[in-house]
Amino acid sequence: MKIKSLLVLVAFAIGNQISFAQTADEVVNKHLEAMGGKDKLANLKTLKLSCSMEIAPGMKAPINMFFVNNQCMRVEVEVQGMKILSAVEGDSGWSINPMSGKKDAERMNSDEIKESKDQMDLTGALYNYKEKGNAVELLGKEDMEGTEVYKLKITKKSGDIEYDFIDATTYLKLKETTTHKFNDKEVSGDVIYSDYRKSGDIMFPFSMDNRQTGESQGQVMTVESIEVNPTIDRSIFKMPPPQPAAVEEKK
Repeated sequence: MKIKSLLVLVAFAIGNQISFAQTADEVVNKHLEAMGGKDKLANLKTLKLSCSMEIAPGMKAPINMFFVNNQCMRVEVEVQGMKILSAVEGDSGWSINPMSGKKDAERMNSDEIKESKDQMDLTGALYNYKEKGNAVELLGKEDMEGTEVYKLKITKKSGDIEYDFIDATTYLKLKETTTHKFNDKEVSGDVIYSDYRKSGDIMFPFSMDNRQTGESQGQVMTVESIEVNPTIDRSIFKMPPPQPAAVEEKK
């Protein structure tokens, strides 16, 4: 009887694991369909976003973002008349921050480049996740501020962990929690997605609230416009040369 009971339990556990894996793929497929479908996502080559972020009460910073899928990314932030720039192309990146008193471009470190490269994947970690070397596990359902969501755990090829919270009704992503190493420290952050709208037959969130994990408030980035597959001049991702030194006027 004991052996028979054990065999029944083992068979039940194996059956549950197979069903669980199938259910995870069902959630992923419904999510991708809700985003516009795999065909539309496969044709997403370039992207331009015009956004704004409130950096202080009554003060907003315009932000422009340019992407070439899995290849390049450039971010322009204007603060008090000064433009902060950063760009990544392949395995190299640079930034200019005049607010720190520096006008020349400086090389990014490896952690900064890695973080940016994750953002360069326009289709997201769930699209073709197996081909990308990611593993996806469905952890079940839970309540997110009154909305029932599926919680997916994504273990990326890099070893980083991402948790996606998918609306159980619309199958759109409402929250993303990421955990990764940055400057030898483990960093965890949340992004709350809302105000989904269609651009180029793909659903995009027009509001993204970036928070430290556990915090109730963060910095909200509001999307003003999205251009899908625009022509982007690849030269904007190149690191600019140092500015010529000022020449003192002859007396």
